[in-house]
Amino acid sequence: MNDSVIYSHVNLTRWVSCILSPIILLGCALGNIISFIVLLRPRLRRQTTSIYLAVLCVAEIGTCYTGLLRQFLLDAFDLDIRRLNSFTCRTHILLTYVFLRLAPLLLALVTLQRYLYVSQRAKCSLKSTCIQLTCLFLFVCFAEGHLFTFYDLTYSDTRQRSDFIPLECTVDKVRYTSYYSFRSKIYPKLTLFLYTIIPLVVIILGNFLLVRTVRQASKRSRSTTRKKRSVTRMLYAVSVLYTVLTSPASIFLAVVPASYQLAPGFRLQWTLLRLLFYLCHSVNFLLFCASGTFFRQEFASFINANCICKIEWANTRTQIVTTTGISKYEDETMLQSLRYLAHSDVSSCRSEIRTPKLNGKPSLDSHPTSL
Repeated sequence: MNDSVIYSHVNLTRWVSCILSPIILLGCALGNIISFIVLLRPRLRRQTTSIYLAVLCVAEIGTCYTGLLRQFLLDAFDLDIRRLNSFTCRTHILLTYVFLRLAPLLLALVTLQRYLYVSQRAKCSLKSTCIQLTCLFLFVCFAEGHLFTFYDLTYSDTRQRSDFIPLECTVDKVRYTSYYSFRSKIYPKLTLFLYTIIPLVVIILGNFLLVRTVRQASKRSRSTTRKKRSVTRMLYAVSVLYTVLTSPASIFLAVVPASYQLAPGFRLQWTLLRLLFYLCHSVNFLLFCASGTFFRQEFASFINANCICKIEWANTRTQIVTTTGISKYEDETMLQSLRYLAHSDVSSCRSEIRTPKLNGKPSLDSHPTSL
């Protein structure tokens, strides 16, 4: 009876993962790439908040394609990237957690930065923004560097050691007893505090102060705060949705003991919470479009510049060819002939200028200052 329950849970988990994971991965890639391009367009990148949000798009792509893609390959094809060799085990788990930790810290940092900028308590330049982002990235890499040091292909930490059980990318609890105790008992609670609770408090308080400051500024001058309100709404929408969708998975990992991983319902519960978590990283484009007026305008301008103009140029060129009867080959030949004639005319004019006159008057070459 127990084996049948486990088998049904495993099949249901794989079925849910194989259907929903590709949709989330595709939405994450398309949405974040388009958002990244639009946020760095000249009109929006004047706001340093747009640069933070553009970097957030990169972090969210990395989060989905290191975490969710691995789980999809495992459920659909029984292929685990971390089990290929020791290097892929350490590198993949390091990149997974680096991207995972960057997202909440970026949201907390951009919320704090936005409040200081709108309240005119600090000036934010491109240089200071790049320095802050670099320091944040180095901090996360240093804080999560222990994963690359202690993780390796070894025996499972939740099952008895046996030659019949395949190796896993985990910590050898016999070789690194103290670190295994730290990772199992202290590390989840520490990460919950550092990467969930603190950023959550900063995001909530920062957005509250930010909305109040923008409202006070809009009462004084509505025309000068239109762009500030648009970018602030984008940041507020992303922060709220991130808090709602990612908190359950973080709390679940911090509260549930390691022994519960062998329970029949653990895999299904964790899969649903994980999909909810990764869904947050694939809907930013929709949030930006729904909450940001200037983002919608820049996105429409981006579409017009790259699609409609090309279509109009193709239609105009087709009409010219149809009305004049000039083929594509003849058109290109005519253009080359015109370039050649223009070049020949310029060369002949230069030769005439440099040729001295024969009537005794000085040539232009003898007086270069007259040019």
